[in-house]
Amino acid sequence: MKKLLIILLSIGTLCAFESCEEPNVLEFVAAPDTDGVAFMNSFSDVYLLSQETADNIAERFVWDSAEFDVPTNVTYELQGSIDPAFENFDLVGSTNATNLAITVDQLLDFAGQLGLDDDPNTTDSLGNMNNTGIVYLRLRAYPGSGTGANSLEALSDIISINIEVIERMATGAGCDPIFVLGAAAVDAGWDWNTPIVFNCENNVYSSKVKLTNETFRFFTTEGDWASGLNYPHFVGEGYSIDANFEDAADGDNNFRFTGTPGIYLLTVDDNAKTITLEESGSLYLVGAATPGGWDWGSPTEAIQIEVDLWEATLTFSNEAFRFFTVRDDWGSGQNFPFYVDAGYSIDSNFEDAQDGDNNFQFIGSPGSYTVTVNAKDLTITLQ
Repeated sequence: MKKLLIILLSIGTLCAFESCEEPNVLEFVAAPDTDGVAFMNSFSDVYLLSQETADNIAERFVWDSAEFDVPTNVTYELQGSIDPAFENFDLVGSTNATNLAITVDQLLDFAGQLGLDDDPNTTDSLGNMNNTGIVYLRLRAYPGSGTGANSLEALSDIISINIEVIERMATGAGCDPIFVLGAAAVDAGWDWNTPIVFNCENNVYSSKVKLTNETFRFFTTEGDWASGLNYPHFVGEGYSIDANFEDAADGDNNFRFTGTPGIYLLTVDDNAKTITLEESGSLYLVGAATPGGWDWGSPTEAIQIEVDLWEATLTFSNEAFRFFTVRDDWGSGQNFPFYVDAGYSIDSNFEDAQDGDNNFQFIGSPGSYTVTVNAKDLTITLQ
């Protein structure tokens, strides 16, 4: 009986102690992000919109990470509005990453809210062309569900972008392509089986061309030698012609290319009456996976060996890197999702690094490889 009494007293004592103790519960309390969030990419002067390019990516927004001092995912919402005060807005998209693409189609939705159209015959109340406007965007970041009495959020500054709906040519005005033939246009030659086609948009004709120091001529009708437009034709029409061209002074007064052989964007602008050349340059590989690391002092240059075909040979290590279109310009980066969104098939030795910039991660055996970016076939391959 004494033993039973002692046991009961011991149990009661333990229960008494337990009832006085609060359970140990680890609680995380989110703290506001004092630095906020901000867009890190630069923006174009104007974003050109058309139904034909509706599926294209108009811009990829990139921002810094928000810190709320709590171990939970942070959600980012890209919001857009035609109202600079942002009293009403649309959700463009949300993600846990630090970048998000906006398509031409999404910007066309805002153009519709602004009452813009592609009809050259319509004007606004002031008589101005009814195809330009401004869209306002901001970023919201929040931890957890973002709801509840104690929820936190960080908002970026509101930025504005200019949009322009490309107007269609008036009925009967026409905007047919033109063609280039000639020994100077390496991929064409004097052969109607392989002309360089210059597609037209708003009376502006452009195409990438691989040029060498020979002659060429423009033509308005495919297969028709009599439709040629030579150097004197454009001079007589008052065109300003790039200094890399001259009158060949041959039997047909063709164009002669006198610049450095290479790949160029050649543009004939019937509105501004100009013929211009712009070098269609290299791609640059920068990152810890490459010999030069994250340093613009020695990036790996991928040369454009053919139109829309870049190639570089380098030693890869199991780290991250990114492609850039302009040397020394961090804003010109093209990461793994950029190429995925554009429809590229990417070599299995690469994957999304899932880091703050969604860089390429090289996961193959370290060593020397030739990487090829093919913008025609939409492939990135390793050999």
